[in-house]
Amino acid sequence: MLKKLPIDVSSFEIMIKDNYLYIDKTQYIYNIFIEGSRFYFLSRPRRFGKSLLVSTLKELFSGNKELFKGLWIYNSNYEWHEYPVIHLDLSQIPHLTAQELRKNLNNELNIIATNYNINLKYNDTPESSLKELIANLSKINKVVILIDEYDKPILDHINNIEEAERQREILRSFYGIIKGQDANLRTVLLTGVTRFARTSIFSGLNNLNDITLKPEAAQLLGYTQDELLKYFTPYIENFANKLNISNQDLLSDLKKYYNGYRFSKLDLKVYNPFSVLYSLNDQEIINYWFKSGTPTFLIHLVSNQYYSLETLNQVELSINNLDNFDIEDIELVTLLFQTGYLTISDYNQVTHKVKLNFPNYEVEYSFTNFLVKALSKVSQNKLSLLSSQLIKALENNNIPEFCCKLEILFSSIPYSIIAAEKESYYHALLQFLFSLLSLESQSEILTNNGRIDLALETKEYIYIFEFKLNKSAQIALEQIKDKKYYHRFLDKNKKIVLVGLNFINSKDTTELDFITEYI
Repeated sequence: MLKKLPIDVSSFEIMIKDNYLYIDKTQYIYNIFIEGSRFYFLSRPRRFGKSLLVSTLKELFSGNKELFKGLWIYNSNYEWHEYPVIHLDLSQIPHLTAQELRKNLNNELNIIATNYNINLKYNDTPESSLKELIANLSKINKVVILIDEYDKPILDHINNIEEAERQREILRSFYGIIKGQDANLRTVLLTGVTRFARTSIFSGLNNLNDITLKPEAAQLLGYTQDELLKYFTPYIENFANKLNISNQDLLSDLKKYYNGYRFSKLDLKVYNPFSVLYSLNDQEIINYWFKSGTPTFLIHLVSNQYYSLETLNQVELSINNLDNFDIEDIELVTLLFQTGYLTISDYNQVTHKVKLNFPNYEVEYSFTNFLVKALSKVSQNKLSLLSSQLIKALENNNIPEFCCKLEILFSSIPYSIIAAEKESYYHALLQFLFSLLSLESQSEILTNNGRIDLALETKEYIYIFEFKLNKSAQIALEQIKDKKYYHRFLDKNKKIVLVGLNFINSKDTTELDFITEYI
């Protein structure tokens, strides 16, 4: 009988005792946390296995060797000493206000103390409680501190800067206690979704080894291709049989939808574990991770602050810019990387720059849908209807109808968002829209004579678009013809349609002027 798939199981003890499938990561854990340094920081997107990692380390440092029977570390030279563990999950500590965070954090430390039969005398603040708790536990052995979701109280208030700053100050003071306890500590790990700047929250804890982008942690969380085949082949076979397709075809679909996350300079990609588990359990390939909950702070940022769309299309920046941001200066691209909506697609060893892109189809489709809705201010039902109408118009080569529907979409975008923007805004939004329509599209195609704004293929037609803003459709069409953008498509057995589009933007509406020509 197959082991149960660990849907929403983040307790290592429960996973082992209740016969859930565990993907053995203990060799990576040993190499990093046993052989390496002592103070660690790791950020990964939500639902990527951080809590399971923390739970595994808790059982490991508690000396519960029998739980690890059959795993790599069981027969290693690890000595299985028992260490007292302070385990905090800040997502489970109420923090509606800074005062509530301080009170409940302090209460949690007192509960841990009670579990070790310790009565804290100086427990008025989280800082004094932590300091005394470490001092008492160190009489047993050196102490392990594991803090999961370290950034949750800040992120939950990111749209209220003043409250977020108050929560940050409490956490900065609390985390600062850890540095002064160096002699009493065995291992410290803080995990979360985001990487706040050291001067922001870790000013008192500057000896953290940030392994977020380190090669040794590249496959610590998520599933590699080898792990997918090693552990999940029976589940894949059952799924493929249900669909009446080959294992290889199903593997290709799983890779397209859920693979693609890259967290270091190494060209090593991993699958989203949450989506893989749900997909194999439900025997469906749908957008699980995105539907499980886009963070409210991210929705607010994208919906209420304008960021240049083209920066999400082709992102290139220094790798050093990926690992931190601050409350007062939130860079959307950095935040999208840290939260898992963008990932590393390429790394230049000479310039030390990375290119970012959507990791897979699940994220690209879901985020594009969300982005178009957020920017166009249309409802999901209206967007779905417009999408189907746009597809039908292109398949029927009905450009007037196509432009009519585009006008409806663009006219719903507030003038304040697009008033000062250039052609690139319209170009980027259309590129996202075509991605959403699941049409085969290529943007900014480089030719000998310049770049094609957009090329789009249906079963019978190839459309070559050139966009202008407040100029004329004729100018756009002439550019396509003068630059001979269509030459690269002449060998395809499809009708080629040249489309010049001109967006006429005013405070009242956005209109489209178009002209077509056939090759």
